[in-house]
Amino acid sequence: MNYTYLLEEVSLSMVSIVGRKSAYLGELYKMGFNIPRGFIVSARGVNEAIKDLDDEIREILSSVNLNDTTDLEKKSEMVKNMIIMSKLPEEMEKEIYERFSQLGSKYVAVRATATSSLSGASFAGEYETDLFVTKENLIPSIKRVIASYFNPRAIAYRILTRNEAGMAILVQTMINPSSAGTAFSIHPLTEEPDYVFIESSFGLGESVTKGMVTPDQYIVSKASRSLVSKRISEKVMKLTYDFNERKIKTVELSKEEALAESLNDIDAIRIANMVIAVENIFKRSINIEWAMEDKKIYLLEVRGIRRLYPEF
Repeated sequence: MNYTYLLEEVSLSMVSIVGRKSAYLGELYKMGFNIPRGFIVSARGVNEAIKDLDDEIREILSSVNLNDTTDLEKKSEMVKNMIIMSKLPEEMEKEIYERFSQLGSKYVAVRATATSSLSGASFAGEYETDLFVTKENLIPSIKRVIASYFNPRAIAYRILTRNEAGMAILVQTMINPSSAGTAFSIHPLTEEPDYVFIESSFGLGESVTKGMVTPDQYIVSKASRSLVSKRISEKVMKLTYDFNERKIKTVELSKEEALAESLNDIDAIRIANMVIAVENIFKRSINIEWAMEDKKIYLLEVRGIRRLYPEF
């Protein structure tokens, strides 16, 4: 295997090879945390995929005018189309299909992960994420995500900052959670360190992270591992995966459903225990994205609190 790694094969020392998100998740996967299974197309694999196009891409972008949106978008589209229409090396395609079969899942999510030690705003949202990807459209999806490295904003960012951080591709099985959200090992506003602060809603965590609902809030004491307060909000809707139609569906909730608690007290404490464990491993304040499916709590993302640890 030359171009890919299973999630359990990667570690924190491999950020430049598999990307920041993959490296952190891989490190925690090996420690026994519940993380959706996956594999990574390495930065080397991504570079190999577009190697034959390098000279042409450089020539196109050498004259890009960042002050001319039309020119930037036109040249971005030219490069992206070249990548999408190209063919991956046969050996790489074979290896990707082998990794996919090891996951034992019909659908996967395909997303970019930056091979930079910096997290967050520099890269968040700049690259594509494909959902409901099957074996039949796996290779086109991977090419589409690679092509998004040349989205207009991503091109402009790299030119202006001279940050040439690469890209790896993380492919993970999809889960359809009953509840999901975020959790912080310190209070996100007061930075009080003695409590875990959890936000939760029904369905996908995107409703929480994008501010689409007012989430339920749970505060757990680190010292006693007990719930010290909770606030249940009226959550008017939830997002869920519709695997038949292969789309994210918005579901309106009845008044009774909206006012129900999205986590019971025991599950809130289980999430807090996960947060405390991750904080102890990395020796710094962190926030996570989590999801619960069939009573199993999954860790989806871990970040340092950016204003405290921009390199995490």
